[in-house]
Amino acid sequence: MVHEYERGFRADLTASREAVSGVRALTREVPSMHGTNRGLAEAAELVVSELMGNAVRASNSTEAVALVVEVYVAQPGIVVIVHDTVPQQPNRGETALDSSEAESGRGLGILDVLTDGWTVEPSTEPSFAKQIRCLVSRAE
Repeated sequence: MVHEYERGFRADLTASREAVSGVRALTREVPSMHGTNRGLAEAAELVVSELMGNAVRASNSTEAVALVVEVYVAQPGIVVIVHDTVPQQPNRGETALDSSEAESGRGLGILDVLTDGWTVEPSTEPSFAKQIRCLVSRAE
């Protein structure tokens, strides 16, 4: 379910290929509709994709993975918040960002490069363990 806000959206979803694809498209399109440059919207799309993928991988569950994704334009950039049910803190992999052979382990490094900072906090959403909040205000 997607709720539109004045300068963004909130998506309550169960992770699936279609849902992730839809949220990625919204993350690319909605900020652009509010005057954000395309490069910044694409950087936010990559951040959303990494956070959703990390939550799914970390869940270690055969059950469907519930997520809440919030994206909105705020000066000086785009705020991305992903709520998940995984109680553990994100794990920083040892993989180099420029590794051509790695299939995982670069997510937090990507956040470091594409955001002006990110935090992990208890989720404000019932039934969710934590939220990761990022400010994307530069496009590398």
